[in-house]
Amino acid sequence: MNSQPDVAILLDHFGKGGVERVACHLANGLHRRGLRVEFAVLQDAGPVRQLLDDGISVHVLRTMGSLPRGARLLAGVPDLARYLRTRRPALFHSPGNHTHMAASLAVRLAAFDGVFVPKITNPIFKQGMKAWKRALRRQIYSRAFDPADRILVLSEPAVARLGAIRPDFVEKAVFLHNPYVSEAMAAQDLVRGAPETPVILTVGRLSRQKDHSTLLRAVALLGDRAWRLRICGTGPDQDALQHLARQLAIADRVEFVGFVDDMVPYYAEATVMALSSRWEDLPATLIEAMACGCPVVSTASSGAVVELLEAVGARAPVPVGDPAALAEALREALDGRLPVVRRETMLAYAIEASCDAHAALFSGLLGRG
Repeated sequence: MNSQPDVAILLDHFGKGGVERVACHLANGLHRRGLRVEFAVLQDAGPVRQLLDDGISVHVLRTMGSLPRGARLLAGVPDLARYLRTRRPALFHSPGNHTHMAASLAVRLAAFDGVFVPKITNPIFKQGMKAWKRALRRQIYSRAFDPADRILVLSEPAVARLGAIRPDFVEKAVFLHNPYVSEAMAAQDLVRGAPETPVILTVGRLSRQKDHSTLLRAVALLGDRAWRLRICGTGPDQDALQHLARQLAIADRVEFVGFVDDMVPYYAEATVMALSSRWEDLPATLIEAMACGCPVVSTASSGAVVELLEAVGARAPVPVGDPAALAEALREALDGRLPVVRRETMLAYAIEASCDAHAALFSGLLGRG
């Protein structure tokens, strides 16, 4: 770690979420393009750690490990500021909403004179949010993004939404596709499975955001027809969801798989991938599934989701929190009545294409374009 990093990326740890996986894909891609990349983390551990190329260094920050993630990041701000002063990365990247406040505070504390680039990965303002909470979030994120040189967003609608935080932030916004689609997903020889019992797949953290309870109620409405629900992911709601499956008398048809490192075989076997989220920005699971040729049904969890499904000719999304509407979309999938989406439409989200775009932006900001 003797040479100054071109790009430093902040993470709590190499966890199971999409933010961490994308950060690893991006770091590897930037490294392959000649940039020196380093992670600043609170814990050098987690399931996606194995994705990192050997040439990418990891600096472990000091913090209070017993705290919840958000508090742990804030407790690590003094050492993160020290890292920015001593390692002096040319560009500091904050890759997910939960990292922005700690990153911004460290940038201010360190009087960091490099380039600061946060990325918005979930909507700042959620549907139905109370006025006081919107005002508080506007204040928090206005301060967090004030020192940013650019603010990365995952969709065109998200550019305009930045103006609801502060109008001048729209000028800082840059829409870039996240690196989601691997070579294995895009491979033309990927064989789709045909299980004897149709498989409804869902992928995501077992939390309120993903609203698996609505999906469980939807599949319960499918009645006696053949299906199995396969849930990939872990999270705080697992016990409650297993209890709900028993209440709905469908527990014998629901499989809780846990965390999955390689989703390609699951997408390839699934009859349909269902996303029941209450809110999203642009979820990786929809894009990955369609890249693997798997039909999808989704709630209208964001403007970006609605826009994406319309653009690729997929089925229109259903209302959030509506089990009956989701059940009807699943019936169409089980009957083979969903529109066919061409896998090629997902190539804009290929890992290499996305890393090219990020490398071009970062190099330009560093005066190397």
